[in-house]
Amino acid sequence: MHNRQSGAAHVPIMFFLLLLIMLIAAVAFAWVTQTRNGELVAGLVQARQEADLLKKKNFLVEHYIADVGAAVGKPGKYEGREGQSSLYGGSVLDYPGLMNPKEIKAVMDKACGDAGVSIASSLENVLGALVTRINQTNQRVKDIENERDKVLADKTELERKFQQQTADNTKSAREWNQNLEQTRSEFTNARAEKDNNINRLTESLKAKNEELATTRETATATEKALNAQMDKIRGQNSALVARNAMIQPPDVADGKVIAAQQGVSIAFVNLGKKDMLQPGTIFRIRNPHSASVKGYATVKSIEEERAEVELSGLVDPIGDSVRAGDELFNDLFTPRATRTIYLLGRFQAPYNKPDLANLLKRLGNKVVDKMGPGVDTVILGNDPINEAGDGFSAVTESKEYKEALDLRVEFAHLKNIRDLIKL
Repeated sequence: MHNRQSGAAHVPIMFFLLLLIMLIAAVAFAWVTQTRNGELVAGLVQARQEADLLKKKNFLVEHYIADVGAAVGKPGKYEGREGQSSLYGGSVLDYPGLMNPKEIKAVMDKACGDAGVSIASSLENVLGALVTRINQTNQRVKDIENERDKVLADKTELERKFQQQTADNTKSAREWNQNLEQTRSEFTNARAEKDNNINRLTESLKAKNEELATTRETATATEKALNAQMDKIRGQNSALVARNAMIQPPDVADGKVIAAQQGVSIAFVNLGKKDMLQPGTIFRIRNPHSASVKGYATVKSIEEERAEVELSGLVDPIGDSVRAGDELFNDLFTPRATRTIYLLGRFQAPYNKPDLANLLKRLGNKVVDKMGPGVDTVILGNDPINEAGDGFSAVTESKEYKEALDLRVEFAHLKNIRDLIKL
């Protein structure tokens, strides 16, 4: 009896456990199915978006091919690269305006061959080569036409000259015949006058002998004056030769910068002791491709082949700094030469004549107190005070200035070289 009741109680419990397990499995299956359905829905949305994007890109490709085809104007078809049809899976392109690249390349190569230019690798290069050949041909035609016009003009001019020469020759022949008859008549008369002329010439010879004696005395005096003038000219020529050998044209640089760095006030130039460079010499600095002064360089120390300079007065130290290759200019300096300088006019502070003369001597020049042969350069100051002391006389009217003009020396106005002189 007890065992029977115990077995009956175990049956409902097992059944309940089985139902519970089935319920849990159903819930788990439902959850997994719901999650998978959500992933599929998200994937479907993304696939539709990608398909829509591909469709729009396909429109863009179709329009691009059609526009390029319309621009080139060479319709055809494209079957893909040779030997790679398996990659396309039987796909074909049916866009409007489709072109065959091989046919386009063949047209480009033929155009290059017909034009007589080298085959180019791109449309732009082909068109550029064709345009260049056309321009060359047009220029050649223009040159030929110009030559033709010139030849025609020369031909017309020659014909005109020939006609003119023919008329001139006819006129000359007529005049020659007339002159011949006249000459015959004059010869008869001249022979009659010859005896009379001999008599007159005999009397004239006596007078000429007396005149010759007087002329010899005058010539002796003239020769003496000419010899003095020749001595002056020789001195002048010697000065001119020396000056021309020394002075370079104004547009020729005296030297150049060989080392410089932006932001550093020290640089090096290719002038040195070999060039008779002196400390304190100031150079204008210019770009080789510009006439504008970009700054100044003052010589500080000198070596045999180069010199150290200090930079100052830079116009644009950031955008146009001094760099290697910049050229140096100084109106009072010439490499490997000294100048003989004369100071003409009135000089006042801070450029007093003694101080200016001392500075020019320190820079390797010779300063003289008298104008004459041998002077290379005249530095012009202000107009001097006149003899009455109540005004000024023009320096260009002075005897020294006119003598300098005769000697053809170089003039330098003080106001134009002040930036090269630091007292």
